[in-house]
Amino acid sequence: MMENAQSAAAQQESDDEIDLINVEFDFRAPAEIDFQAIIRLFQQLFYTNAPQLDLSVVADHVVQLSQNHGIGTVVKVDDVEQIHDPYAVASALTIGEPGTSPAADLLRMYLTKHLAKSASGKPMLDLIQNANAKRPILWFLHERMVNLPAQLFPPLLTMLYEEYEEGRQEVSPTAPEPSHLLIFSRAFSMDATEEETGLAGARKRRAASQAQGDAQSMRGKVAAAKTSAKLNDGLGSFHPEDELLSEFATHQFHFRFPPHPDAADTYEAPIFARIIAIPYTKVRAAIDRIRAEWPAP
Repeated sequence: MMENAQSAAAQQESDDEIDLINVEFDFRAPAEIDFQAIIRLFQQLFYTNAPQLDLSVVADHVVQLSQNHGIGTVVKVDDVEQIHDPYAVASALTIGEPGTSPAADLLRMYLTKHLAKSASGKPMLDLIQNANAKRPILWFLHERMVNLPAQLFPPLLTMLYEEYEEGRQEVSPTAPEPSHLLIFSRAFSMDATEEETGLAGARKRRAASQAQGDAQSMRGKVAAAKTSAKLNDGLGSFHPEDELLSEFATHQFHFRFPPHPDAADTYEAPIFARIIAIPYTKVRAAIDRIRAEWPAP
């Protein structure tokens, strides 16, 4: 009987083992050879809005910023025998005076178009529209394949911040500091009937929580609060760092992307754009926070 129990325990332990794949990532400067892959990553980021945007302009900005100013990173698999497309990209885009950058003008117009559709988007809209040469906004352009680990994010943001600061100081010791760091990412809702603003599911979840709360003990209420301690938008995150970065944000907004034509057939969850604006003076603290959460191995 003891042998059978030990055998069963050993079998259970074997079943619970997780297969791990060791992959070495290579951080490189974006180059011309990465152009098409960068476009594909931004197509993933902007989802069904991507066809409305000339993302080749944005990809060209990423490559030129890297070649001319040494700002930006792509992440590839470290394999000397093959040339791989980037699995992630990180770059910077300065939103200041209109007309100074085709990529900045393109994405600024994109943001203002969607922010203007909702009254709740006005604070973020005012922030974008008030950006100028003396008080620009730094857009942290980032996207990575969904299955890549969050541990990649801290070094990408750290390097981008340091490269940008070095470049800013080289221009002039008195070069204007950005007012905010802008982060654009995707989120999802499990509510298939979610409205465009994303508030329907959040209201349903709050209503359900309130109904259950009357019958819960105080301990149960505290546990429920901890469980739901995510972003105020009530959406799930493709990138877990969004949850931490939101702690430093002064502005947040999200809007729903139009669904794919075959979304109903594939049972695809509603996908949203999420915009987070962090005061630039708090970026270093935000970096320290995410590095503590996902330290370098």
